[in-house]
Amino acid sequence: MSEEQVNKEKEQVDADPFTRLMFGQPRRSENPTEKTEEGTQKKFGEDYYALIEQVDSIMDSVNKLKPMLKEFSPIIDYFKKK
Repeated sequence: MSEEQVNKEKEQVDADPFTRLMFGQPRRSENPTEKTEEGTQKKFGEDYYALIEQVDSIMDSVNKLKPMLKEFSPIIDYFKKK
């Protein structure tokens, strides 16, 4: 590390408590290209899996609500006529 980097880190660490409370500690990145590629692949897989789970839960909810909607259809038709 160069002296400039050490000084910058020291300044960031020496921030007042309010700034640390509101904004937190600054993030440090060592090898952003390697982490980004691995993180993107893992994140895509996790996001896809979460999306499929949500779609499945929505479909389950719709299937459970179908009988109730059939009971309310005459009421809805009545309001449509007026």
